[in-house]
Amino acid sequence: MNKLVLIFSCAAATLLPRIIPYFASQYLAKLPRFIRKCMLLLPVAALGALIFPLALTDFDAEWVAGLAGVVSAFLVSYFKGPMIVAIIVALFMTTGVLMIL
Repeated sequence: MNKLVLIFSCAAATLLPRIIPYFASQYLAKLPRFIRKCMLLLPVAALGALIFPLALTDFDAEWVAGLAGVVSAFLVSYFKGPMIVAIIVALFMTTGVLMIL
């Protein structure tokens, strides 16, 4: 019985964060434009807050490689490049800097 409760608890914990935004999006159109824009940018800001520190601390002494990857991905994204191009450029930049160091 305890395993079944654990499975359903894990399923609910996984499912709720996916369902709540779907139903909340119906009310998003009624919010003021500024708040709507802030709500739409929230996932990007949260992702950046999670990834940026990790990119700098993942390579112990070679933190410059992580920074080079982040900056190159930012530049590709800033100039409206496709997401896959930003990922590939960041990957090659990080690997290249690691090989040089």
